[in-house]
Amino acid sequence: MNYEEKVHWLRRYRDALRLEEELRQELEDQRSRACKTTAALTGMPGGGGDGQALPRAVESIVAIQQELQAQINICGAIRREVVAALDQVADERDHEILRRRYLRGQKFEQIAVEMNLEYRWVRRLHKKCVGKMDILNKCYNK
Repeated sequence: MNYEEKVHWLRRYRDALRLEEELRQELEDQRSRACKTTAALTGMPGGGGDGQALPRAVESIVAIQQELQAQINICGAIRREVVAALDQVADERDHEILRRRYLRGQKFEQIAVEMNLEYRWVRRLHKKCVGKMDILNKCYNK
């Protein structure tokens, strides 16, 4: 695996979290729409509507909930793989840089400020650590 492939592999967790958040937002939107689905209780004859709007909304919510639960499980599995790969880095400072980058999703600038390191040094350490990681070959080919 080259450097770019390793970085792509490590980023899978943050990508999976983004998808999870999108599903959470979609679920919230569906719930909001379902709450707005009410029967018209006027004496005036209404047009259209088969009276199934609420059951369809509930079906949609249940489907999204199932998809969200599956995505949460995927996130957990990917996180365990990434953590196992990061745990191969022995140096505590290097491990912290990678953990902040790939588990917390911090940018190099933020890592540098919070760890009181120079930005270029953080980038250099990151590249060196990722380049040394061998465990990714085993995990990536699963």
